[in-house]
Amino acid sequence: MGALAEVAKRLEQPKRFPSACLLEPYLTRAIAVFDRLPDTIPADVLPPIQQKIVDQVSKFRTSSKTMRQSAIKAFLDADMEQMQEFFDTIESNPLTPEQRLAVATDEDATLVLAGAGSGKTSVIVAKAAYLILRQIREPEEILLMAFGKDAASEMATRIEERAGAKVDALTFHALGNSIIRQVEKGAPALAAHASDDKQFSALLRDILFKDIATEPVLGALLLKWFSEFYWPYKSEWDFKTKDEYFQYIESHELRTLQGDLVKSFEEWEIANWLYLNGIAYEYEPDYEHDLPENIRTAYTPDFRLTESGVYIEHFGVRKSRDQSGREILTTAPHVDRNTYIEGMEWKRKVHEDHGTILIETYSYDRVEERLTERLEEKLAPHASSNPIPSEQIFEQLEEMGQVDAFTQVLGTFLRHFKSSAATVEQCLNRAEKSQDKARSAAFLKIFDPVIEAYQKRLGDRIDFEDMIVRATEHVRAGRYSSPYRHLLVDEFQDISEGRARLLKALKAQHEDARIFAVGDDWQSIYRFTGSDIHLMRDFGEEFGGVFAGESGVHSSVDLGRTFRSVDKIALPARTFVLQNPSQIAKQVIPAGTTDTPAIMVLHYGWGGEDEALQIVLENLNASSNGVQTSVLLLGRYNFLEPDGFPRLRNKYASLSLKFMTIHRSKGLEADHVVILKAASGRMGFPSEIIDDPLLDLVLPKPEEYDHAEERRLFYVALTRARTSVTVLADRQMPSVFARELIANPDYGVVELGEAGVAEHRCGKCGGRMLSQISKNGRPYFQCEHRKLCGEILRPCNVCGKDLPISDKEKTGILICSCGANFPACPECSDGWLIDRTGKWGKFLGCVKYPDCKGSKRSEKVKR
Repeated sequence: MGALAEVAKRLEQPKRFPSACLLEPYLTRAIAVFDRLPDTIPADVLPPIQQKIVDQVSKFRTSSKTMRQSAIKAFLDADMEQMQEFFDTIESNPLTPEQRLAVATDEDATLVLAGAGSGKTSVIVAKAAYLILRQIREPEEILLMAFGKDAASEMATRIEERAGAKVDALTFHALGNSIIRQVEKGAPALAAHASDDKQFSALLRDILFKDIATEPVLGALLLKWFSEFYWPYKSEWDFKTKDEYFQYIESHELRTLQGDLVKSFEEWEIANWLYLNGIAYEYEPDYEHDLPENIRTAYTPDFRLTESGVYIEHFGVRKSRDQSGREILTTAPHVDRNTYIEGMEWKRKVHEDHGTILIETYSYDRVEERLTERLEEKLAPHASSNPIPSEQIFEQLEEMGQVDAFTQVLGTFLRHFKSSAATVEQCLNRAEKSQDKARSAAFLKIFDPVIEAYQKRLGDRIDFEDMIVRATEHVRAGRYSSPYRHLLVDEFQDISEGRARLLKALKAQHEDARIFAVGDDWQSIYRFTGSDIHLMRDFGEEFGGVFAGESGVHSSVDLGRTFRSVDKIALPARTFVLQNPSQIAKQVIPAGTTDTPAIMVLHYGWGGEDEALQIVLENLNASSNGVQTSVLLLGRYNFLEPDGFPRLRNKYASLSLKFMTIHRSKGLEADHVVILKAASGRMGFPSEIIDDPLLDLVLPKPEEYDHAEERRLFYVALTRARTSVTVLADRQMPSVFARELIANPDYGVVELGEAGVAEHRCGKCGGRMLSQISKNGRPYFQCEHRKLCGEILRPCNVCGKDLPISDKEKTGILICSCGANFPACPECSDGWLIDRTGKWGKFLGCVKYPDCKGSKRSEKVKR
C-alpha cells in the first residue's frame, strides 16, 4: 500500500503527464486492496503513519478522476515554465501557446485539431523531439505515420535536426509491407493498379464489360442500372420549393440514352425504357394539330411515338385520401393542385377532340415501383418491342461519360468495402433502411459479382487494402511484436477503417502505448480513397483509454491560430464549413485583419470563363505594383486548366501563376486564389458523383448532410489564400456554394461584374430572373430555370432596363430603380399593370398577359 500512497502523493506535483494508462493499474490495485479491508477501521487501530497511507490511498480510490484532472493542470502549468526554452527554440519561430499545450499533452489518445495554416508539422516535429529530450521515449519507440512518403521524410529529417535522433517515419503502406515481410519472410507482389488510380478505373471498367455485361442476367442488371438507377431519385415531393427542385434537376443533367435533356427523373426513366426497347420517340414535340383557341403556352406533349403517333403524358400526381376517405389525386406542396388538375383535363380533351391517342403515366406509378411495367401494358396494343443490342447501348454510355462516372463510384465503394472488412450481407441489411431501397439493392446486385471478379483478377497479388488487413492480423495475433509505444499520426482526418484497426492493434500490444493524432476534419477530402471521417469525429470512442470505469478517455487540443489567411477569409471559411453540424467546432484566430473585401464572386455568361479570368488577373497584376505575387488557380477537375495557360503565365510577369486541382493544392498557399467554374451539374462543384449516397451502405456512420465532403473541399480551396479569393461563377447555373456565399451577408462577399443573384425572383418558381438581350437587341428578363420554368418578363416600360419590385412603403405599388412606379397586378405575385386597350376601351392589364389576365379599370377611364 505504501507504493500506492506514493503514487497518490506524486499526483500533487507530477513529473510526467498523468495519463490514464499510467494510473489505471494503480487504481485497480487500490480498489482491490480496499475490497480486502473491512468497510470501517476503528480509530487509533493503525499507527498515524499507516493511517495517513490508508487515507491517501482511500482518497485516490474515491476521488481518482478529480485528482487526475488536478494533476494534469499542475503538470501542464509547471511544464510550460520548465520547457519554455525548448518551446521557444525547437522550431524557427517560437511555438504558440496552443502548440505548446498540444506537445505537452500526453493522454492515452490525444487529438490535435490543426486547422488550415495552423502549423501542424511544427507540432509533430516538436512532439517527437519533446518525447526524446525529456527521456519519455527512446527514438526507436516512436513511430511517425504519414500519408505520403515526402511528408514522412521531411518530418523525419526535421526531427533528426532538432533532437539529434532518428525515428521511424513511414506511410501506412510502408508499415504494412514491413510487418508482412518480417512475419512472412517476404511479401506478396503489389498489384499495379494499387498506386495508379487510372489503372484501377480501367480494371473496373474491364470487369464491367468482360465479366458483367457479357453474362445475360448480369448484363440485364447493368442496363437496368444505367436506365433506371444511375441517379439517386428525388421527386418534387422531396423539396420545399420549385426553385430547389429545379436546381436539383439541373445539377444532375438528366440526359437520356437517346441524348435528350428531360425535366424529371420519371421522364428520364420512361425515355430510357422506350430507347432500350427500340421504340422510337420524340421528346416534347409540337402537337400535330393547330389549337387556335389555346391561350396557354404552346402545347408540347411529353413524348410522341414516331411510328404509331401515340402520345405519352406523364402527370406529377400521387394518390391520397380526403377527409371522407375518398381517393383523390394530389400534387407536390408547391404545385397548385387545382391548376394542375385543370391542365390534365385540358390535355385529355385536346386529344379527345382531335382523335389522337393519349397514354397517361403518373408519379404514383413510380412510388409503387411499377412505372415502366404499367407503361408497357398500356403501350402493348400500339407498339412492339425491338430491344437495342447491349453492345450499342454500352458504347452510347461510354460516349456520355456515364461508365467512367459509375466506375468512380464503384471504386470508392470497393475501397471502403475492403478496408472495413464489410460483407455484402451487411450492406444489404443497410440497404433495407436506405431512402432508396430499390437503387441500393440494384447496386449491390452488381457489386457482388464485381468484387468477386476483382479478387480473381488480383490472383496472388494484393492491393493496399489487403496489405493493411493482413498486417493488422499479424499484429493482433502477436506474430509481430511492436517496438512502438508512441504513435504519431499526421493528416488524421484521412484515416480509413482498415488503418484505424492497425493503429488499435499496435496500441493494444503495450499498456502504456499512446496515440498522438494531428488533423483537421474540416479538410477531410479523400473519401474516394477510403478515408472515413467518423473515426476523427468519434476519436475518443475509437481510440481512447480507460480510467475509473470510464472508457474513451482522451484529450483534444485546438490549435486555432492560422498563420495564413486574413480575417475576412478565415472567419467566413469557418462559418461556411460549420454549416454542416457534424463538423467539429473549432476556434479560428486569423493571421491578420483587413478592411478590404477578401472574398469576391465574379459571374460570367455563356462561354465567358476565359474573359472573366482575364479580368481577375488584370486586376491582380495592376494591384501588385510590380512585386512578385503568387496566384493559385484552383479547379475541381484537371480539365479545367485554362486554355493557353503558358501564355497567361508569360503575359502577367508580376504574377506567379499555378493551376492545380483542389485536392492537389491541400497543404499549399498563395497570396491570391481563383476558384474556377463554380457551376452546378454532374461535373460541377459540388460534384454529384462524389456525393453518391450509395457510399453510406458501407461507411460505419453515413454523412447525412448534403454535399458534406464537397463543402469541405470548397473550404480547402478558400483557405489556400492569404489575401483574397475570387470565385468564378456560372451566371446561368451557379454552384450552390456560390449562391450561398452571396445570399448570406455573414460571409461579407462582394459581387463583381453583372450580378447573377439579384433581388428579382421568378413569380412562378422562385428562381432568379436574369437579364437577357434578344436577337433584335431588346432587353428582357428570363427565369434562370429556362427549360424547366420558362418564365419571361419584359422590363420596366419607362427605362427598359430593370424590373419593378414591391415598394416597401406603399402597398400595391411596384417601383423600378429608375423611379417609375406601377400598380401591382391583383392576380399574380410579380406582374404589374400597364395601359391596354380592349373592345370596351382602355384599361390596366397585367404585363404578363396572356399568361396572367389580372386587370382593373384605368383611372383615366373613370374621369
